[in-house]
Amino acid sequence: MSTVAVFGATGQTGRRVVDRLARAGHDVLAVSRRAGGGRSPQIRTATADLTRATVSELRKILNGVHSVVFAAAGDPIRVDRDGALRVIEAAEQAGVTRLVLITGMGVGRTRPAEYYGGFWDTYFGAKEASERALRASGLSWTILQPGELLNDRGRDRVALAPTGSLPIGAVTRDDVAAVATAVVDRADAAGHGWEVVDGNLSIESAIDAAVQR
Repeated sequence: MSTVAVFGATGQTGRRVVDRLARAGHDVLAVSRRAGGGRSPQIRTATADLTRATVSELRKILNGVHSVVFAAAGDPIRVDRDGALRVIEAAEQAGVTRLVLITGMGVGRTRPAEYYGGFWDTYFGAKEASERALRASGLSWTILQPGELLNDRGRDRVALAPTGSLPIGAVTRDDVAAVATAVVDRADAAGHGWEVVDGNLSIESAIDAAVQR
């Protein structure tokens, strides 16, 4: 299978993506701010501080990579926006074909009143900027907008729908990682942006239904 680079590979969601991709048979490049050992022969590592890494540095990391999953999160401006923008640009320059971007439910839609103003406007504005840049790129893209992220064990059951279609909800990090892993290999998932919350359909069934909308 192809090589998939995961940014934010040591984060709570990113490490789950790394493990699932490796179990699915992919060669995985786990990219994180601090060096860490691979957890299987299929996982190699690279370091990149997304608050500082240049497009040129990121391009070198991505040489030979087919797909990227951007699961990094942190400072809304320096990581969620600017870091993502540089990864998108570097991916295009490096010849990456596919990019899956994980943002958050609330981007591009009406939010509950408590999620407006101050930090939240900055946070959602940064995520929206990264989505806008990816849509405008030449990459084959999929955007996942998960609800509140839970550390409970995943159910492998989700609901997927276009932005603004679902009630604000929650989803486990396990299940977000499962969706991200599944869509990497699905050409029919390209060009879609979906909210992700806990649901009743299996991962593949939920994707099948979502691509038909």
